[in-house]
Amino acid sequence: MQPIANYMARAKYVIAVLSAALATVAYFVLQPSPLLGPITDWMFALASGICSLLAFLVIRRWGYQGRFGAVHTGMFLGIFLWFLGDTAWAVYGTFFQVAIPYPSFADVFYLSAYVPIVVGVIQFLRIFRHSLSRERAITALVVGLLTLGLTSVLLIGPLLLSSEDILTKFFDLAYPVLDSVLVVLVFFMLFAFRGGKMEKSWIWIAFGLLLNAAADILFSLGTLQGWYYSGHPIELVQLWSYISLGLGFYEQIGFYDQLRP
Repeated sequence: MQPIANYMARAKYVIAVLSAALATVAYFVLQPSPLLGPITDWMFALASGICSLLAFLVIRRWGYQGRFGAVHTGMFLGIFLWFLGDTAWAVYGTFFQVAIPYPSFADVFYLSAYVPIVVGVIQFLRIFRHSLSRERAITALVVGLLTLGLTSVLLIGPLLLSSEDILTKFFDLAYPVLDSVLVVLVFFMLFAFRGGKMEKSWIWIAFGLLLNAAADILFSLGTLQGWYYSGHPIELVQLWSYISLGLGFYEQIGFYDQLRP
């Protein structure tokens, strides 16, 4: 069984790297093609769907109860809402020919995802609050506040002065504000969980959440400045976030299997 486990441990990274590489190549090869938007839109729905399935399998292994019940459930619900948002975005683009469906019903799913994810991260921090030293807490807070400050200068200020309608301005502001809050919490998460057998899985998950926040901030910046389009290469950051999250969830599933007698 050990050789099989070692093979699967290596295989998941090979699959992740190949998936990221193929997606990156596809983005640049399809740039002149009218198929760019539909293909990349459904690529995201597939990636977030696989990621939410892995998050659900973590719950099936570890259960809804226990110390990590709320953490795992929050992560699954949040990523499943991302999947619904990606699917809605793809439907708008493919069947209704909306080039950039923003703001749209997809944003309701995307913004709703912050609630269970933030709840899950806060529960995580409650579990490991004793391992978060004062120095680590200060470092995490400083890094998070710097991110918040940079986001405010680049996005929140200009968005408040933009001439967009009220609904668009609400979504424009909601994403960077919520992403900044999530970034602060995730930095606390990274500094709280250091060491231990499950460190690798939580690092992948935290990195995935940070990439997702970065993707949202880039999207907001692109729509504000007018250079974003459906199929823009900056979307790859979002795809890489799903791959990182998927690796983290897969690590947790494998770790549970190792614990079974």
